[in-house]
Amino acid sequence: MISGKSKLMVAIDTDNYEKAVELIDKLDNSVEIFKLGLENYIASRGKTLDYLKSKGKRVFLDLKFHDIPNTMMSAVRACIKDGVWLMTIHVSDYEGMKMCADIAKEEAARLGIEKPLIVGVTVLTSMSDEDLASVGCNLSTREAAIKRAKLAKEAGLDGVVCSAQEVEDIVAACGDDFVTVCPGIRPKSAEVGDQKRVVTPSQAIKNGAKLLVVGRPITRAEDPAKAADLIVEEIEKALV
Repeated sequence: MISGKSKLMVAIDTDNYEKAVELIDKLDNSVEIFKLGLENYIASRGKTLDYLKSKGKRVFLDLKFHDIPNTMMSAVRACIKDGVWLMTIHVSDYEGMKMCADIAKEEAARLGIEKPLIVGVTVLTSMSDEDLASVGCNLSTREAAIKRAKLAKEAGLDGVVCSAQEVEDIVAACGDDFVTVCPGIRPKSAEVGDQKRVVTPSQAIKNGAKLLVVGRPITRAEDPAKAADLIVEEIEKALV
């Protein structure tokens, strides 16, 4: 049976290094993969990343690179040297994404290490159809996510970040081996917060999500480890 822990990634969304360390320690036996975003990475100057590596945890560095190709390539190379397991870039032009995918293979081979996963951000889960329209995109969030996922696969990325609401269509379009990372995951008892396209852990897995990102329902729980264990249990039931 596949372990639910291998599907769960907990978001460390705090600008306080000491609080991040405290949370990581509380979740030590319950969580194998942690997501670090811009807030914590910048505030801690990368110290939380170093701490996670010292604990033997897998790191999802979610900095969502979006720049000219040469700058993105340099950022990807730096992440590989830093030992991250998974990283994000925005789905942009085909050539830029291909250059990032190629440099990842080359750098990992040069260092003699396993290549980390690179996934492209399709449409942020905080965005609605109306939000896309307001910035000049005439596609729905679902249509935009599927179109961008196809482009990301064509360019050689390992997968995409997408809402679990459209993950089933993306798997159908891009194949079951294409990694789908789904944020906006909320157990039924949790508040939606600033997310607009949310799905429960079990439904996300049934829809075909490969990796789930959970933040506040775990990190702000009275007992974070218990909250994580319950989600892992829900994931494993959905996998049966």
